[in-house]
Amino acid sequence: MRRAAIVAACALLACASVFTGAQAQQRETISFESRQKGKPVQVTAEITWPANAGAGPVPAMVIHPGSGGVGEREARYVRELVPMGVATVVIDSFKPRGVTSTVLDQSAVTGQDFNLDALAALKALASNPRIDRRHIGIMGFSKGGTSALMASHEQLILAAGGTPGGPRYALHVPFYPSCSAQYYQPRTTGAPIYQLLGGADTYVGFEPCQTYGEALRAAGATIQTKVFPGAMHGFDYGPPYSNPRGENYSKCVNQQQPDKSWISRDSGIMTYGPGGKPIPDAIAKAMATCRTLGVSGGANDAAAKQSMEDLKGYVRRHLLGG
Repeated sequence: MRRAAIVAACALLACASVFTGAQAQQRETISFESRQKGKPVQVTAEITWPANAGAGPVPAMVIHPGSGGVGEREARYVRELVPMGVATVVIDSFKPRGVTSTVLDQSAVTGQDFNLDALAALKALASNPRIDRRHIGIMGFSKGGTSALMASHEQLILAAGGTPGGPRYALHVPFYPSCSAQYYQPRTTGAPIYQLLGGADTYVGFEPCQTYGEALRAAGATIQTKVFPGAMHGFDYGPPYSNPRGENYSKCVNQQQPDKSWISRDSGIMTYGPGGKPIPDAIAKAMATCRTLGVSGGANDAAAKQSMEDLKGYVRRHLLGG
């Protein structure tokens, strides 16, 4: 009877169920409003519920993919986290925008779009009675790793429409993010941040995030940075790859100044004036001096294994309370 009731309920929710013995794994697609080049867009995410989801609110982990979009990498983490009793929420920031990849053109879906998606997903999940709103984490890879990091920044949360007493992520785990935008004395939510970086990463590099991690810690953030020696970009999953036409911004580091202007660290060009007003010609000039072509990466077995163990430890500590 209980199995039949779950099937009926799942049918009403328009979700798919896969039964293993007496346990059910339910998948449900949700949508929430975000922005695309200043216009509203409905972004989707797939929730995979753990078997104990019907017993009360469960913790959740948002998974934000990188420039290649949703694939087997994300499925790997779903398979590992759901049995722990955590609902996984895989955001698809590309398909609703008619994009398949941003490897060749990072402007097709911008980092700002990704940040808004991550914060909109948090708002949607916090209102879901099946989710424990106090225990929602976010992890991501490369472009998605950047949004996992930036979702900790109070100024970005408030700029996206968040309120001082509104929901906040309880855990941030950015895998090999880009730290090209470095805020002056950034104020974070206080939730723990664990950066996992590759010591041989030539796609986004690792020094910028090491440096920014130190600045975040100096400003009061709870952050740890771990570098896996010899590990390339995408060290946690996938065969070696190389794309000579992929946009590479590893040398593009923009630092906010006390007056809210922004300066390119590489060239010294001011790209945004005091108060944050963009200087279009200067932005294009700065990008032309630091952007290169050619990206590569691939899995490192030792780093893949250790980073998965590390992630599970963070989840147990901060989302499962043990």
